[in-house]
Amino acid sequence: MKKLLVTMMILCLTATTLAGCLERSELNTLGLVSGIGIDLTDEGYDVTVQVLNPASLANNSSALPVYSLQATGKTIFEAFQRIDQQTTTTLFLPHLNVIVMNEKLAESGINPVLNFALRHTDIRPDINLLVAKGATANHVLNVLASVDIAPAGELDISTNMAFTHTARLVDLNLYEIVGMSNTSAVNMVLNVVSINHEHPDQHADENQDDGNIKNTQTVTPNAQLRIEHLAVFQSDKLIGFLDDEQAQLYNIFMDNHKRYAFHIIIEEEYYTAVEITRTKTRIEPDLANNQATVHIDLKAMIVENSYPIDLTTQDNLNAMGDHFEEKLNADLHDFVAYVQQDLKTDILSIGGKAFYKEHRLWEEVEGYWEEKFPEFDITINLDFKIDSVGEIGNVTM
Repeated sequence: MKKLLVTMMILCLTATTLAGCLERSELNTLGLVSGIGIDLTDEGYDVTVQVLNPASLANNSSALPVYSLQATGKTIFEAFQRIDQQTTTTLFLPHLNVIVMNEKLAESGINPVLNFALRHTDIRPDINLLVAKGATANHVLNVLASVDIAPAGELDISTNMAFTHTARLVDLNLYEIVGMSNTSAVNMVLNVVSINHEHPDQHADENQDDGNIKNTQTVTPNAQLRIEHLAVFQSDKLIGFLDDEQAQLYNIFMDNHKRYAFHIIIEEEYYTAVEITRTKTRIEPDLANNQATVHIDLKAMIVENSYPIDLTTQDNLNAMGDHFEEKLNADLHDFVAYVQQDLKTDILSIGGKAFYKEHRLWEEVEGYWEEKFPEFDITINLDFKIDSVGEIGNVTM
């Protein structure tokens, strides 16, 4: 009797495993969404969804690995629902890599995008949020690329690689972006994507054939996606941009440890380049006196040098360091002036530091910090040292 009972229990357990997974979908019923583009137009939100194409996985298939669906709605969700009605598969968002927005949407405010993304439980908060400069989000997602032929995958790879290997990008998740867009203590910057054309005169409008497979079958594609520059926001609205050099200076202020690269020209002829190996930035706000002091310590390694100087002596290394310190000091002051006078928004986290270090005084100025920040006196104390000359030491070429 006991053996019979055990046998029946085993059969019952086996039957449950053969029944399949409850509340799960078969792969061929899912539309794996890799990218979403959102363009604000006069008609509303024009949403583009880029979906991975399972047919391209078949042997000898000529099908493209992705296809796009597009719809317009008064809200982002309404447009998304209309897209859902265009396909026989269920749009699956956990594999979403990137959301791209056009400039018009960014200028009007990105809170609707954040609202949509964070309320959708299937969207991960660590996706890349990009501003499309000089192009629509739809156009960006239709540019086939050579590294990853899926445009959204290309954007994801390029953004992550550039963030790791350069100092020209930022890495913010959706929760951090929401926090920065809803506080006056510090304003955010986001990464920018643009489309670079090899032959600009042949691509005067957005109806060009960048989505053609031929764009991936040449050493130099006619259209390339570029992750460069930073978009500057006040609250949740786009107000300007930082170029590549300004992006490096921004990351120094924010004490983001990255691979900074700078060069100088000595005696109007000799180029010398360094890579920053160690950084330390400390901001000391003084709200009572309307001023702040920024202490920046940089250590660098010479990575290229044509100046005929003996780099084996400490005096010459110090002299070379002085050249870089003078140039960087001027660049940093110019950058602060641009942020205060042109952008007029605190992306330097002066207010953020005051929030933690002088909270009582901060509460008094928080309501009008945007008016106060441009008049703030910011002093920069820069200490630049060269502590390595690379593997070839004293050789100049």
